[in-house]
Amino acid sequence: MTLYPNLLQEENGETELPNRNTIQSISRAMDILQAFPVLGPEVSITSLANHLGLNKATVCRILATLESQGFITHTTEGRRYRLGVSLFELGAYYQSQLDVRRQALPFLQALSTKVNETAFLCVRDGNFVLCVERVDVQKDFEHFALRVGGRLPLHCGAAPRIILSEFEDQEIAHYAKQTGLPPTTPRSISTLEKLMEDVNKTRRLGYVLSDEDVTPGISSIGAPVRDYSGEVVAAISVSGMAGFFRDHLTELAQEVKRTAMLISENMGYRN
Repeated sequence: MTLYPNLLQEENGETELPNRNTIQSISRAMDILQAFPVLGPEVSITSLANHLGLNKATVCRILATLESQGFITHTTEGRRYRLGVSLFELGAYYQSQLDVRRQALPFLQALSTKVNETAFLCVRDGNFVLCVERVDVQKDFEHFALRVGGRLPLHCGAAPRIILSEFEDQEIAHYAKQTGLPPTTPRSISTLEKLMEDVNKTRRLGYVLSDEDVTPGISSIGAPVRDYSGEVVAAISVSGMAGFFRDHLTELAQEVKRTAMLISENMGYRN
């Protein structure tokens, strides 16, 4: 029985051998899925075809197959596509297996307890960061929107801006042009000039202060987590009331940086 039988016919009308075509079809399907972090979150058939250099009919058939398995879904208007719930389910399973998450959790718990604030662990997800771990403290009120599985754009928030600061300058300029740097609050970075100033400051200090640029009244401090090769594979942050964070910036930043280094060393990093 042939996998993806509807994809056997090529544009020139010729049918390839099933075993050869099946591999090609799977490869093209993977290419389409991997295009979403670049083009997404909502993408048209035309954009996918142009990006991948494929015929629209081929893209349409592959999308139909992926949609039948829940990996792709139509938008409400029906003219664009976005990633489906099956990918989220696989991603959630993968995230549960992430070594960095397992390695970081006890250190996040210790950090949260020490500074009495909520701690987060985030990894890159295309033009966003994905929260893969969150450690809460007992507070009288809930003031953080970011939960496990939630995302923030790379130019907003402490953990995202840490990860963005590791990009090459050319990559940062491309990100700014591609996204337009939409603000989430009036204090968000919204120009390339301001973004580069922030990136250079972050590289110099080794941490970043997010001062009400995601949620009014809330600040956070983030630092990078590196693997054995020195590559930044995640970022941690703590969040709390903006006034307290401004008054205790030095002490909080020192604790966040220290914790990030401990996690990094546990991942095999040697400075």
